[in-house]
Amino acid sequence: MAGKKHANGSTWQKGKSGNPGGRSPRVGPNGETIAQLARAHTLDALQTLVDICNSTSAMEFARIQAANAILDRGWGKPKESVELDANVKTNAPVINLTVTRPAEDERA
Repeated sequence: MAGKKHANGSTWQKGKSGNPGGRSPRVGPNGETIAQLARAHTLDALQTLVDICNSTSAMEFARIQAANAILDRGWGKPKESVELDANVKTNAPVINLTVTRPAEDERA
């Protein structure tokens, strides 16, 4: 059993963290961070994605996911843009905002 409980019945004082320093960012045997450990396998991971992407025996969705992962890492994720047509009534107590989406043929 944990030591003596505080007056509030908890093992921790109210408003005090049980781990004020937080979790240590060091996880590896030599003090590496998880990011450093993962980056050490970058070439192998990329080669695996390329192998899956080029494999004719892999399922189609796996090939697509691998291709997208390769492109995202090489070129970044595609930017998404939104066109907004807003009508704002300033004399109203609440701002009314109307968002319209163009037809499919107008977006191309």
